[in-house]
Amino acid sequence: MLAVDIENLDMEIAARVAQRFVLKEIYLVDAKISRDPLVVSPETLSLEHKCSTESLPFDKDKKLSRYLCNFRVAAFNGEESSKLVMKIEASFCTSYLVKTLPDDSLLDDFDYFMTINPISNAWPYWREFVQSMSTRMGFPALTVPLLEITAKKAASKKAKSQPAKKVSTRRKKLSA
Repeated sequence: MLAVDIENLDMEIAARVAQRFVLKEIYLVDAKISRDPLVVSPETLSLEHKCSTESLPFDKDKKLSRYLCNFRVAAFNGEESSKLVMKIEASFCTSYLVKTLPDDSLLDDFDYFMTINPISNAWPYWREFVQSMSTRMGFPALTVPLLEITAKKAASKKAKSQPAKKVSTRRKKLSA
């Protein structure tokens, strides 16, 4: 789950920002997969998910704003939680055609919106990549959960009843 503070976001401003920055393309930039060749698929796996974004230089000639979305899932043996069984990493580039640059009054909202938008656009590509690669590696198809954007306050209320976790990291046990 990706937790972000959406309570303070003016949806009208977000809509204006979205109209100014139109998704042009999403493509795979880099990928790395690895697995322990000596491990037979364990009965249960513990998964750890991570994601991040980074802004790439603005292309003034083409009016393109690009963001690199970095994803990682690591699978650990459910019985030996420290034993790494497989790892899948990928980076997708999302590019947006910039119709008009945001003025000073929209810069904070633009930065906020563009923190969420590239990940949410690339997420389905990441989910398909993990499912495909995990089966090619001889494991059951791993299903990355749907992206859920929640308010930070709601996430912190949940945190009181659950152990603390990093926002971009999730470990989950799966049965094969």
